[in-house]
Amino acid sequence: RSFNPKYSFESFVVGPSNRLAFSAAQAVADSPGQAYNPLFLYSGAGLGKTHLLQAICQCICQRQPETRFLYVSCDAFVTQFIDCVRSGEMADFRHRYRYLDVLVIDDIHFLAKKDSTQEEFFHTFNELYQNRRQIVLNSDAAPAEIPDIERRLISRFQCGLVAHISRPAYETRMAILSAKAELRGIEVPKDVQAYIATNIDTNARELEGA
Repeated sequence: RSFNPKYSFESFVVGPSNRLAFSAAQAVADSPGQAYNPLFLYSGAGLGKTHLLQAICQCICQRQPETRFLYVSCDAFVTQFIDCVRSGEMADFRHRYRYLDVLVIDDIHFLAKKDSTQEEFFHTFNELYQNRRQIVLNSDAAPAEIPDIERRLISRFQCGLVAHISRPAYETRMAILSAKAELRGIEVPKDVQAYIATNIDTNARELEGA
């Protein structure tokens, strides 16, 4: 997958609600496979999970271009697995995923109810983990709260660092609005920013939309 250049560590607005996730993501980008493995981020929509995943990948690309990594949505992982089962190309699928230095999967909760794919991912996870390869995952819920996921997978999701991103506080919302306005080259008066930040407390995406 291609990356959004806006999703960098430099453009991520850090506050009390996301500081742990941000620091952990930076540590993983600096030392893949050594800092936190796996790194599991979870939050509601629009709070920066995908931003941090892409920031990790882009940072690794810049600093360690020889790194074998793959950034993929869980939906794409499932689709590729099904296609390879149908075409009898499972050896190629396993080679693609099990000989990486870094595997980053967006929205891992989409593994729910997909028993065969969960089985395959379990073995992929074990292969990478045992060889000290970095795994980064995100989800809309904590590992134990994802429905219809095998217990053995949940225990593996929890064996590294699990970091929650909560809704941003008022001060962080103001900082997000200021950063978004600057990025777009728009001047937004402080009283307008304050009005928006007061009335929208859900996520950065809605703040940007407003």
